[in-house]
Amino acid sequence: MFNPFFYQVNTRLTNTSEFPWKKNLYVIWTAQFIAMIGMNGCVPFLPLYIRELGVTDIAQAKRWAGLVFAAPFVLSFIMTPFWGYIGDKYGKKLMVVRAIMGLMLAMFLMGLAQNVWQLFILRVIQGGISGFIAANLSLVTAFTPKEHSGYAIAILQTSTTSGIMVGPVVGGVFADTVGIRESFFLVTTLCFLSAIIVVFMVKEKKNGSPLPKEKKFVDHLNRVWQNKKLIQFFSFIALCQAGISFSTPILAYYLEALHTPPNYLATITGLLIGSVGFLMTAFTPFWGRRNDRIGYEKNLLMALPIVAIVTIAQGFIFHYLYLFPLRFVIGIFSGAIVPTLYAALNKNCPPEMQGSIMGFASSSAILGNLVGPLVGSFAASSISMEAAFWLGGSMIAVVYFQVLRMDAKADN
Repeated sequence: MFNPFFYQVNTRLTNTSEFPWKKNLYVIWTAQFIAMIGMNGCVPFLPLYIRELGVTDIAQAKRWAGLVFAAPFVLSFIMTPFWGYIGDKYGKKLMVVRAIMGLMLAMFLMGLAQNVWQLFILRVIQGGISGFIAANLSLVTAFTPKEHSGYAIAILQTSTTSGIMVGPVVGGVFADTVGIRESFFLVTTLCFLSAIIVVFMVKEKKNGSPLPKEKKFVDHLNRVWQNKKLIQFFSFIALCQAGISFSTPILAYYLEALHTPPNYLATITGLLIGSVGFLMTAFTPFWGRRNDRIGYEKNLLMALPIVAIVTIAQGFIFHYLYLFPLRFVIGIFSGAIVPTLYAALNKNCPPEMQGSIMGFASSSAILGNLVGPLVGSFAASSISMEAAFWLGGSMIAVVYFQVLRMDAKADN
């Protein structure tokens, strides 16, 4: 079994048999699901809100929409490892509450925005002060026994995908029936409810591990970045996230080129995107249990080539209906990739660095989600729409061959 670290870690530093890790996991799942509904609830109407804030020119509105959507990811990518370090030092539960309250404050102020610049700045601030997904991941990996970490990480991931699916529906309906500004206050309420759940229902375990010798964040940062295998795993996460998300911005245009009935174009696009999320949610727990039972490398070596081949195959079809079985396969097997990489990192992670390492892992996923659609759109516009699928699948294939090489070295 290959190890993403140069050193082995004692995985039984504490007695976790009496700690209610499953109860904590399900409580955090609920809190994250509620917060994800809130955070994604504003997605459908953000372009409409930009117009309501005075941007009436269509070209300018499109540019602002891109900036407003991307704004949180930039600062989140930078700040997430820092918040992970603070969590290692002062407590991970505190970081979860801080992150949710930060999101709540940002959403409340967005509902009061008077122009698009204020909205943009608040979205940037949101990325810098929230980061509750990474905080929850750090907390869950801290209190879960190592032998169950694959299952726990997989379950937590399903709260993210579930919230992403449900949030836009709830937000869209609420915006149409009550109003756009009022929808931000609904999100604020949901975030507050999520924070209350964490404060009163989650218990944080003292793992008894020594505090890190590094007093400064820079020293902690150097310790992480000097480990080449860690960097390799972070790059795997970024490449896989980018590869999976490469085709998202151009999927509707690709369907149009495949002569999808115009009256059903939006519906079919939504079904194809939603089906991947639904099947990931359904199958991720299965892959998590399999991680704990037979090892994460077997999951990766099975799922990576399948997802790579099927992603590339999407660029060779001649009828839109063929996309459905291909997307179903991607949904089933992609749940075995990024959650498994998280589990591989956590399996041998020093307890005093869990927050930092999970923070870097989350930043890697953020980077992939940010770069993937941008590069995919550029490839589609400068080469062909099929190229977005070919490049996305090729990136996943690169990760597969690297994992295969690492596994072969471990066996020798």
